[in-house]
Amino acid sequence: MNKSITQDTQNDNQISKTIRRFFTRFHVSSALKAVNAYKKKGIPVVEIFQYLFL
Repeated sequence: MNKSITQDTQNDNQISKTIRRFFTRFHVSSALKAVNAYKKKGIPVVEIFQYLFL
C-alpha cells in the first residue's frame, strides 16, 4: 500500500467526522448522561467514547 501522509490524514478526518455525526444523530451524550456516565473534571465522557471508536 503506497499512501501518502495527506491521504491518511484525510481518511482519519473523514472517519472522525462520521463518528461525530453518529454521536450527534443518535444523541449518544444524552444516553451516557441517562446511565450516569459522567466525570467531575477533565475531558468530557462523550469525547472519551468518541476516541474509543477511532
